[in-house]
Amino acid sequence: MNNLYITYTPEEIELFRLLSPLKENLTATSKLIEISSKIPIFKDIPKTILIKILKDIKIIKYQTGEIIIKEGDEDETMYYILLGSVKVVKQNKLLTILQNGTLIGEMATLLKEKRTASIISSTNTAIISFKIDFSLFHTDLGYYFAIIYKNLSIELAKKLLKQNKQLIKK
Repeated sequence: MNNLYITYTPEEIELFRLLSPLKENLTATSKLIEISSKIPIFKDIPKTILIKILKDIKIIKYQTGEIIIKEGDEDETMYYILLGSVKVVKQNKLLTILQNGTLIGEMATLLKEKRTASIISSTNTAIISFKIDFSLFHTDLGYYFAIIYKNLSIELAKKLLKQNKQLIKK
């Protein structure tokens, strides 16, 4: 009898851990909020606040080659790569490849502009998608939006630094 062994990467193990039941009485939304709280832009935001400001939260799995974001589309959804990698393509030209742990779609959301590039899964990919309810900015939750904007600025600066390093290498 042959034994079949399956090996998992540390990222896959972490994803399985996050998706496994956290407590028996947690709802699907609570699980998604738990996962969302691991996204760097939500650092220092209590889960009770995330429940109020996040909407349309879901985990989506993409097969290699599937389009996640299409250049030119209008949408305010942001995505966080939980597992896998994606290609960033503009006018059919490969710009870069992004790995798990990366936020995507934030530029169109912040600028209220059309998508500036297409995002295509380059491996089997799992992402969490969400929208932020910016209509709550001028409420008693405004303080938390300031934290999110600060964290977004840090993430965008990291992306810019990475792109600069890649340009220098060319």
